[in-house]
Amino acid sequence: MPILTNPTGVATGQTTADGTVTTDTGNGMIYYVVTFSPTAPTQQQVKSGLNSSGVPAVEAGVSPLLAFPSVVGFSAVALAASTTYFFHFMHEINVFNRSAVVTSPSFTTDASPPIVLRWLRDRSRNAFTRGDL
Repeated sequence: MPILTNPTGVATGQTTADGTVTTDTGNGMIYYVVTFSPTAPTQQQVKSGLNSSGVPAVEAGVSPLLAFPSVVGFSAVALAASTTYFFHFMHEINVFNRSAVVTSPSFTTDASPPIVLRWLRDRSRNAFTRGDL
């Protein structure tokens, strides 16, 4: 049975994050899902791209393993700003040989930049109007 260790998740921007996990076996596939919850999905849910409630995860993916031992990395690119997430990973060699699901510590994507407004004087109406910078 493959063993996964050192799951990580790190925000890399407002809508992006990187996750990594280390495996002790050099063949098979590594599956991941990104969710809002630290509750780990089942092995089959991770493989199917679902969260622990059985609905589609925020993001999901898979990668073949080409080396041993291996640190495998993934990039999530469709996340929401200022939101807390978790990566969940599972390594499958075959349906009868799967790792336990491991979960990264939480990470929070970067905040969206503030919207800066300026007030413009409309001299024809002797009033101020709002304008975007």
